[in-house]
Amino acid sequence: MTVDIGKRVREIRTQKDMKIEDLADKVGLDASSISRLETGKQKSFTAQSLGNIATALNISVSELFSSTSRETTVYNNSNSTRDDAEVNDVYHIAIMDLAASAGNGTYNQNEVVDIVRSIEYSNEHARAVFGSKPESAVKVITVKGDSMSGTIEPGDLIFVDISVTNYDGDGVYVFGFDEKIHVKRLQMVPDKLIVISDNPHYRDWSISSENEHRFHIFGKVMISQSQEFKRHG
Repeated sequence: MTVDIGKRVREIRTQKDMKIEDLADKVGLDASSISRLETGKQKSFTAQSLGNIATALNISVSELFSSTSRETTVYNNSNSTRDDAEVNDVYHIAIMDLAASAGNGTYNQNEVVDIVRSIEYSNEHARAVFGSKPESAVKVITVKGDSMSGTIEPGDLIFVDISVTNYDGDGVYVFGFDEKIHVKRLQMVPDKLIVISDNPHYRDWSISSENEHRFHIFGKVMISQSQEFKRHG
């Protein structure tokens, strides 16, 4: 999924007949900052800055990720009107609903953030990416924290197999511990699970029989996808 975020901002601003100075004022930046964003000179964005821009444009954040690609389309509203033939030819991946997955209890999404609401692939493309995994088992969410930097960067999309709710071999998992959401590598050693951050600035820790009641697996990460925005042309 390749999205030129600056181009999208410019398109939406133009559609709304909003001057660059007006958008800058609403976001709390100077006009030159918005110009750098729209021309592609600024290539990195935080979740907060995207949220501020979307609010200023009176749109949802996901609309900044709209794509005209036939392979992948990002939707804000999964109930968008499409004809039956089109619906039958898509593989719809909804956002990972952590509240529903958690059962009892509340979790703070400290290492993930809801930016992209859903993604649709053509069935052919989805089979190449996800194999035979049914769309109901695959959810998408955006990583916020940097504890897995080097493997998964802040802002990356991760596609999670939510049919995996118990430890299923070494890999990267989305899990809750003490009401906080983590995206980290789990590795089994005798009598405990080692929680590994690929970013060496974070220390490893462990889950054992003494604290496993504070531990809940939401799913296992299948694939990550970078959302580094680049302007081409």
